[in-house]
Amino acid sequence: MSTGWSRGFGRAFGVLLGVLAISVCVAAAALAQTATTPLRELAESSDFRVRVNAALVLGRTAPDGAREALEHALGDAHPAVRIAAATALAFLGDPLALPALERHVPGEPSPGVAAQLHASIERLRQAAPPAEVEPPPPARVLPPNVRYVVRLGTMRNGSGVRGEELRRVLRDSTRSRARGLRDAVVIDTDPALLRQAADRHLPVVTLDANLVQLVESRVAQTLQVQARVEYTVRRDQTLRGTLSGGATTFGSGPTISDQAHRQLEEDAVDGAVQSALRGADQGLMVAAR
Repeated sequence: MSTGWSRGFGRAFGVLLGVLAISVCVAAAALAQTATTPLRELAESSDFRVRVNAALVLGRTAPDGAREALEHALGDAHPAVRIAAATALAFLGDPLALPALERHVPGEPSPGVAAQLHASIERLRQAAPPAEVEPPPPARVLPPNVRYVVRLGTMRNGSGVRGEELRRVLRDSTRSRARGLRDAVVIDTDPALLRQAADRHLPVVTLDANLVQLVESRVAQTLQVQARVEYTVRRDQTLRGTLSGGATTFGSGPTISDQAHRQLEEDAVDGAVQSALRGADQGLMVAAR
């Protein structure tokens, strides 16, 4: 069965085969050309046969700028030139050409060109070095001098201000400040570390936190933000004690930007956490027994 497309493509492909045959005959002469000649011919010649030959020469000789020129030629108006450019990119063997080849596949109207694009893509993929695989992060190990483990439990924002945002601030600040505790290691939920603690018979205490208050007031040109945090200390679901702390931050000026306002709130929460955990080493050690 014959169609207009198949006749048109047959003529285009026949022209390409003819050009390929001619290019073989003139291979020796083409190799003697300067590198700039095929680059210029591919970019500037009005004769598609010259552009086809220039593309094939670039694929064989691989001068500087060949890949970029051939990638540009993938958008040439003539399908024979596009086939030659895709073929030449496969000859170059540079995997950096893959994005350009893949980008031209979806919009390519010629089935013959599309087939060559796919073939060149497959060839370059096979030639590409395997992607480097990131090694897994090393497993955490409890330091030998640890005497107990502090596990971060439930973090609540009971202030009614900025809900989830300040709850995350509370958790991050608790994690950061608790790392300063002597003879302790801080974890969220790490089964491997908990198993290590059990194997070494290390006590685990859980810190549950609640941001119970976040209020602001203005005195003259100064905005004050007060925060209060309370912790409960548990071991094996048994309440062992409580910790609490507060802090106040100040912002000056008749007006304060939203960003500065939010920063005052977060600094107040962090200050309250620092206040609650300052000097808590001894109490937590007792709770861990």
